[in-house]
Amino acid sequence: MRRQFLALTVLTLAATSAAAADRMNPTDLRRVTKAREHLVPAVAKEFGPKARFVHLFGQGKGMLAGVVAEIPADALGTDELPLLAIVQYDETTGAVRVVGREFKYREARTVGPEVALLDGEGNLHLRDANGRERLLAQGVGGDLFPTAKGDALVATLAMSRGRKHETSVGLIDLKGRVKVLADGPGVDATPSISPDGRTVVFVSGRTTVASFYVTDVDGAAPRQLTNLGMDSTMLYGGPPKGFVPPPVSSHHMTWLSDDVLRYNAGGGEFWKLNVRTGEASADLGGEK
Repeated sequence: MRRQFLALTVLTLAATSAAAADRMNPTDLRRVTKAREHLVPAVAKEFGPKARFVHLFGQGKGMLAGVVAEIPADALGTDELPLLAIVQYDETTGAVRVVGREFKYREARTVGPEVALLDGEGNLHLRDANGRERLLAQGVGGDLFPTAKGDALVATLAMSRGRKHETSVGLIDLKGRVKVLADGPGVDATPSISPDGRTVVFVSGRTTVASFYVTDVDGAAPRQLTNLGMDSTMLYGGPPKGFVPPPVSSHHMTWLSDDVLRYNAGGGEFWKLNVRTGEASADLGGEK
């Protein structure tokens, strides 16, 4: 459950298989296809023919894409994630512009009018529209998710002084203040914050099965939402009845309301989760 649980492989468009496309909500499939049509030629023009975009961070006008210099010939281990250059992609117009040309970032997210850039050393920087950049926080592990107001973001924090376990979940405001919201045994990661800025959900392996938990911005004691009563031995031979898969990352989570979160469960499948009741189901519908 180490780095693979925290992997930054959000929606890996460069490797979307035919089988995954068959399971994908038709609306999501159209978005993927449209993004590829605009990003592939733009990335080749800006970074050369070997460069490929491999991740999308967020949605809409402020969507960002991660670019690798070239696809490695051999498969990488979970601790060898390649560093990225960052471009911005406007879903509405198809416009693409370079945000960070150097291949030194793990991920990025739009935060209000600014862009949060996480480098390979865990340093989180904030860059404004004029290119001015300032250090916001250190010891950040990833999984950036901004508030709807763009005044803060939640993220996975790496283990450091004052944090008890391998990773924790924290809230980072735009003054660089970091508040730990959840720090349980093992890995707490992949947080997302509701549109009203109050509810924080995240994924934890503290029961040995990756499950959703819920807390709030005041740091209330986390409550398990999914996979209650399950442990890792129950997953042998395939997931048991009632198992709710974890998200592949926070970067393709969408809040449908203050109570309902939609997320990418991997393999082209999206799920909906009610963060009050824990009720969850696969979302395979959408417009045809």
